[in-house]
Amino acid sequence: MSRYDALAKYYETLIQEEEAVLRWFDFTMEHCRGNEFLELACGCGDLAYKLAENGKNVMATDLSEKMIEEANKRPVLPNLSFEVMNMLNFTTDKKFDTICCYCDSFNYLESYEEVALLFENVYSHLHEKGVFLFDMHSLDRLKEFEDEYIEEGMLDDEVGYQWTINSEDNKIYQHLAFYTPNGLEEEEHLQMVFDPLEIIKMMEKIGFAVECKTDFDKEGITSGEKIFIVGRKK
Repeated sequence: MSRYDALAKYYETLIQEEEAVLRWFDFTMEHCRGNEFLELACGCGDLAYKLAENGKNVMATDLSEKMIEEANKRPVLPNLSFEVMNMLNFTTDKKFDTICCYCDSFNYLESYEEVALLFENVYSHLHEKGVFLFDMHSLDRLKEFEDEYIEEGMLDDEVGYQWTINSEDNKIYQHLAFYTPNGLEEEEHLQMVFDPLEIIKMMEKIGFAVECKTDFDKEGITSGEKIFIVGRKK
């Protein structure tokens, strides 16, 4: 899994969009249960902070120490904590009403074996009838990036960037280059694209009741960029 070391300080400007955060927030509030929340792969904490502002007790975690450093720059809220934690093998004495994982973070799992480990761990950390909410790339994304995508621009007056994305087999490769006054910073990301039907079967086998949407609000699996999964612990 990538640690987002170079990207962390540019994440808010390059990746995170307020409109997207609001849509994740609305989706979460529509499908969540209870007040005890765990966010996996929280990034710089935008969603976690908004959930806490709206009365949820949130433990927000990320593999990247740099991302957690950025998240901790926010004003302190008594019902929000940020911790460095690997979503694949996280452990805590707490159980939660809702666990969520967004922004394609699920796609950093490297195999169906890792997916199974995550599902089992999430299931064991949910209260009875708790909910697991996550999104992942649709299979359409593999076709989208068969031809290399290149985005270039300036993040501010001093930092330029180039973002390259391409797909091969069931993988999406991303390369980020940041041209700073102190030199070049680079980071590479590998994401796996999973068959949503197989993912649903795996969740049901563990004990989740599953429903899915495409791009937040389209029912079922259809053409689009992201598949959203709502898994309810039986």
